[in-house]
Amino acid sequence: MTAAVILFSVLVFCAMILTLAAKPKFAKQLIGFCALFSAAGGLVLYGIGFACVLDDPVQQVIRTVLNVCRMYAGVPNFAEVSAAPIFGHRPALILFWLVHLMAFYTTTSAAITTLGAAALRRLKFWLQRYGDSVIIYGINDDTVEFGRSLMAEGIHNIIYVGSKPDTACEAAINAAGGLVRSDYSALNPDRKFLKSLGAQTGKPRLTLYALDADGNRNQAYASALLEAMRQAGVDTEEARLVMRSADDSVESGLARTADRYGYSDVRNFTNASLAARLLMQSMPPCEKLNFNDDGSAQGDFDAVVVGFGKTGRTVLRYLIRNAQFVGSHFRAAVFSPRVQDENGYFCNSYPGLVEAYDIQFHDADAKGRDFYSYLRSHAATMRYVVVCTGSLARDNELVCEISAFLAQLGCDAAVCLCSGRSISWCARPGEPLQYRNVCSAGVIGSDACDRMAMMLNYSYVNDKNITPQQAWAGCDYFSRESSRASADFIRAFLRISGTTEDALDADSWQNKSPELLENLGITEHLRWCAFHYSMGFVGMPEEVLRARGRRYQAEVAEKGSSRFRITKDLPHRMHACLCSWEDLEKLSRIEESFTGRFVDYKDMDVRNVLALPNVLRAAKE
Repeated sequence: MTAAVILFSVLVFCAMILTLAAKPKFAKQLIGFCALFSAAGGLVLYGIGFACVLDDPVQQVIRTVLNVCRMYAGVPNFAEVSAAPIFGHRPALILFWLVHLMAFYTTTSAAITTLGAAALRRLKFWLQRYGDSVIIYGINDDTVEFGRSLMAEGIHNIIYVGSKPDTACEAAINAAGGLVRSDYSALNPDRKFLKSLGAQTGKPRLTLYALDADGNRNQAYASALLEAMRQAGVDTEEARLVMRSADDSVESGLARTADRYGYSDVRNFTNASLAARLLMQSMPPCEKLNFNDDGSAQGDFDAVVVGFGKTGRTVLRYLIRNAQFVGSHFRAAVFSPRVQDENGYFCNSYPGLVEAYDIQFHDADAKGRDFYSYLRSHAATMRYVVVCTGSLARDNELVCEISAFLAQLGCDAAVCLCSGRSISWCARPGEPLQYRNVCSAGVIGSDACDRMAMMLNYSYVNDKNITPQQAWAGCDYFSRESSRASADFIRAFLRISGTTEDALDADSWQNKSPELLENLGITEHLRWCAFHYSMGFVGMPEEVLRARGRRYQAEVAEKGSSRFRITKDLPHRMHACLCSWEDLEKLSRIEESFTGRFVDYKDMDVRNVLALPNVLRAAKE
């Protein structure tokens, strides 16, 4: 019996300690409950006790309150109330001492957390060996906030790796329940570091968020951790990488393939591309136009981009992708005091955009007369204004002034602010700005943004023996971007057709009017062209197309078959389908003359639109 008492006492004591080392949210809730329960229980029990043993009501109240306060110092006063009849019952005695235990735990938890911080950290290091591991590489305000958002979604066991942070930053991480690792083994991952995570063998569930401000350092750390796992013989089937990159258009070389060791899933992004895409999802350009019954737009689409650094260039590319509609002329005006010194990379990397779209570059500041004269002269067709100068304080000031000015003109344009850390927007000038943080679990750490793109990609996969997630993990950068661009435009198709996602079904969608279906097909072609132009593609001259057709025929004659794509030259970023809707018929016949197989590129665009109900249903499932 003595041994059992000792064992249960040890278990209770350990449980009290473990609650402080485990999930901080749970620990806070438990401490709050104990404080409330012990206070209420103490007032009731001591109140009943002193009411029975004392005659003076004033003394009854005062001594009840004093003894409840003494509970939190670990000083019980059972002797003075033991004569009360209630304590002649065993349940009341158990409740009396349980209330005191909870009161003392409430007080000592703060002391343990403060005075025993080092011991608690060691305990957390030991506990992190069990369960999924989440590593956040890079310690700064953004990553601390990102870690908090992960914990809010129920993801714990988070280890921050980086240079020793300042006291305030480390305190914030500890308060949230994370761990800071600045030791050599963590900064230069090796077998010892993997062992501390419990990830040195088997198939550990591990996610690395490489989010340092320096994209090159993220690449280096992700490579080092992967090499440590390779040397330890770790199976990376459950190892994921989410990485902030210097350039998300370049493959990292860290993804697992049939003949290469790597992470099972790799997602790399730049702040600019993530923010621009999030802006298009939050404030879709299609919402700024009305459409006729045949799917044609009522009016042109004028847009203004203020600032032309990396964010401004990226926003313009994404805006062009999402604002091409039948019956509407797209025009974009870029304002920056040094735009001619800033647009060299854009114009030479995306020559198709400059040639195919009405893009005007103005060497003018957004506070000057020329800028506001432009807004006034285009107010009737102005649909979208994005401010992204790189200075948050300046951006906020400009957005307020532009919004007020457009409201005076009665303009209905969306006014937006876009930075690498956050986006803000109002659907109409003068309305309150809405805000979204880019560095949050719902954006960086979730499949939610890519779920529709994943299902679109899966609809093209011939191998149904793999899951959509596996097919997505095997995609190259270009294929993922193509699926994302297509998925982000689904909302536009629904708006153009006057249909909601809930009301959409395959039968009614197939039975839309021929005029509407054709215009939806043309819109899909316009969207497809805009995406390819924004990825650096240009059209393919007819002589090049025919030369590639002859090459295809030569391969067939020599080998009996050929997988050579006549219309697509990926190394030179050329595609023959980058032409007008009317020219697709001619292109189809040219390709058919070389391959002998019937092809109808117009019909392909229409069929892509008709597949939307099935894709949406699959995404929901």
